[in-house]
Amino acid sequence: MSDPLESGGTAHGLNTSHDSMSASVLDALDSVMMEVAGWIKASAGCFLGHVKMAATDGERTMTLNLTDLGTGVEHHGSLADGVRVNIRFMAAVVDVDRVELAERMRSALVSKGFKIKNKNIIELE
Repeated sequence: MSDPLESGGTAHGLNTSHDSMSASVLDALDSVMMEVAGWIKASAGCFLGHVKMAATDGERTMTLNLTDLGTGVEHHGSLADGVRVNIRFMAAVVDVDRVELAERMRSALVSKGFKIKNKNIIELE
């Protein structure tokens, strides 16, 4: 019998890119993260975990972090407008189905015009 206080955790990561970083691209990334976190809260009953992105132009990196829906997405670092960026998107959360998490992350990116390069599903114990 499993412990009723033990929550199942899962993580998922995707890679994408954009040819020209801009304020509108950053807004789209923020929107993707908030959409996924909102689904996590609705599905699990709370948002416990984190959703993160790292965007890099090869020399500089900007991180986007979401651990509290009330605070929203926090940005650390910056990238110049117009640069090509590679983006890593990941979520590590509890009490959601890992396959559905992967699909929600993928569909949120695709709905904003991003193409998925590859994916890696990691189940936490």
